[in-house]
Amino acid sequence: MCFAKKYCIIENMEKQIEKELSKRNMYNEDDSGKIFLIALVTPILLSLLFTLIATQIANGQEIDYKTVSSNIWFQVSYILINFALYILIYFLYNKTKKIRYNAIKLDFKMKWHTYLLLIGVGVLSLFGIQYFIGAVDKFLELIKYPLDDSLPVINPTGWGSYFASLLLLAVIPAIEEELIFRGIIFNGLRSRFKDYQAILLSAAMFTLMHASLQQFVYPFLLGIIMAWVVMRTGSLMSSIIVHFTNNAIVVTLAFITNMTGWRIDFINKWWFYIISILLLCITFGIYFLIDRYYFKHKSKEDVEKKKTNSKFLIVSLILGVSLFITAIILNFI
Repeated sequence: MCFAKKYCIIENMEKQIEKELSKRNMYNEDDSGKIFLIALVTPILLSLLFTLIATQIANGQEIDYKTVSSNIWFQVSYILINFALYILIYFLYNKTKKIRYNAIKLDFKMKWHTYLLLIGVGVLSLFGIQYFIGAVDKFLELIKYPLDDSLPVINPTGWGSYFASLLLLAVIPAIEEELIFRGIIFNGLRSRFKDYQAILLSAAMFTLMHASLQQFVYPFLLGIIMAWVVMRTGSLMSSIIVHFTNNAIVVTLAFITNMTGWRIDFINKWWFYIISILLLCITFGIYFLIDRYYFKHKSKEDVEKKKTNSKFLIVSLILGVSLFITAIILNFI
């Protein structure tokens, strides 16, 4: 009990400092496993909830279930609630585990030319890889795998829907997914594994989260690129920029197609398959040059390694692989 106001203030300040000093300044392998487990389960539970709501609305209004589930406001609500849940998970997890919020390393203090370079990486990651992804899709067609060619939540047919699409399909995913996969999972894996191992494993986890054979190659390659820029810049802002740029171009191309009819198509010729592979090799060749001649002057952050074996990481990986295989089987049925 405090008997004087100034002593109460001093005591509260000391408690606050002690509390702050007791917090961790970095994530570990166990955090990566737990957060990945949550990232896998949360969309499933949310989808079940929205399915029940859509079913109830459809039965009550005596309309078809797909009419409700495909409603634009219904889908927008899902995206916004999912985003809010991940932000809530981030804050609650850090608070309960006594981890500083800046452990995600969201640093805005980068050179202006680094920002421009990251935008360029985002552009290149789309145009340099998309034709190879088109070739993969053609292969999936050959093995009779059903491809998902559904329209996005908001089909940008005007300026209003275009900016709404940028928010829902570029801004929100860039913040949400980078916060979880590069901010927590990748940084946590670096405490246990070598950098290149953490990059590959986090990219694999990013791929498993999508639970689709069609979305296997691109999320993996993009996951590698975004983890790489985070490692080299030491800032989560770098992967957010790359992610946003990539998605924003996709939305913009859809908008241009709807407004003008012009589109970039994959040419189903043997020589175009060779071109797609060459473009992929050139793209990663450019990334190698950037890493060698631009990032070589950047200070590489030393991460304290801890030899621990997280059961949560193993369990989450097993669950991720199981869900991925199950999704593939269900698509073939």
